[in-house]
Amino acid sequence: MYRFHRSGRVKNGKHTEAITWAKEITEYVKAKYSRPLEVYMQVFGDFTTIHWLDEYKDLSTLESVMGQMMADQQYWAVVNKGAQLFIDGSWNDTILSPI
Repeated sequence: MYRFHRSGRVKNGKHTEAITWAKEITEYVKAKYSRPLEVYMQVFGDFTTIHWLDEYKDLSTLESVMGQMMADQQYWAVVNKGAQLFIDGSWNDTILSPI
C-alpha cells in the first residue's frame, strides 16, 4: 500500500475560494477515477496549507491513474480554475510507503 500526499499553500485572502475549489477537485477525482481521495486543512502551524491524501495498492496503479489524469481535459479545466488561489512554487508531492 502506498499513500500519495499533495499539499499547496493558499494565497492570502483566498482561503474561502481555495477550500471550495479543493472540495470540487476532490469530488471530481473521486467520481471520475473511483479514488478514496480525501482533502484536509492544517489546524495548527501553517493553516494556509491544504493537503490531499490518496491510497494505492501499488506503484503501477498510481502511475496508471496519474497518466489518465494527465490526459483528462476536464481534470485540467478544474485544476486551472484553482491555479490562481495558491502560492506559486508551494506545491509538494510525496509518495509514502509503509515500513
